[in-house]
Amino acid sequence: MSLLDYEFNSEYDLMLSVWGEGILRESSLPDFQQPDEILKMYSDKYCKYPKSISLYIKDPMACGYDYGYVGVESAFLEKLETLKELILPPSVQDIQMTVKLESILNDNNTLIRGTFDSFAEKFAVENNLRFRHSDFVFAVYELEYAPELTQLTMQFNRDGSVVIKEDISLPGSSSSNNLGGSFYHRLTPKFYQTDTVEDVADKFSGGLRSAVIKDGRLADFIAKAKSHDLFTGYNA
Repeated sequence: MSLLDYEFNSEYDLMLSVWGEGILRESSLPDFQQPDEILKMYSDKYCKYPKSISLYIKDPMACGYDYGYVGVESAFLEKLETLKELILPPSVQDIQMTVKLESILNDNNTLIRGTFDSFAEKFAVENNLRFRHSDFVFAVYELEYAPELTQLTMQFNRDGSVVIKEDISLPGSSSSNNLGGSFYHRLTPKFYQTDTVEDVADKFSGGLRSAVIKDGRLADFIAKAKSHDLFTGYNA
């Protein structure tokens, strides 16, 4: 099963996000979610082809599911002639390069995003494409005596900025009512070259600060980022 969602005129003219399992191909999508159908809707609405397209292949495994895409069919990517960004989960291990796909990626200087030491990074290096780490959760903290959950996500924005998104969830009086909110903490684009985990953790206090240090995901990112070639952003 596969599901493809879309958004018009956000960071890119057309932002696609898809989740499923096996190989990502057109035949695995419902008729109304075919790339050609979505591109036609965009063209009908704006009377033009989107100048920039982002494809975000989501990672169900990060949420505890036991499935995810393991490959992407070249013919699917070849439909996206102005592909500017391709975000790959760790589960994806295969994309067969074709002459047409190579031309699309080179002509658009496509940005490949994923995790360190993954197929995504290897794919970028082997094809002389820019690589940037994907956003990732690096700490979760639940108050001991209150139903409050805080999640911290490292976000690498298209303009080159790096921010920590702090999501606070506080259940309300019903299952459909959640209080809380989102807050943002700015970092320098190359914070990993100057800041330690403790420096980042100092932006928070108490149990949340300790959670940042104990979690380990941020420490792992900082250690690897020092020796990997990262595209830092368009205006960084």
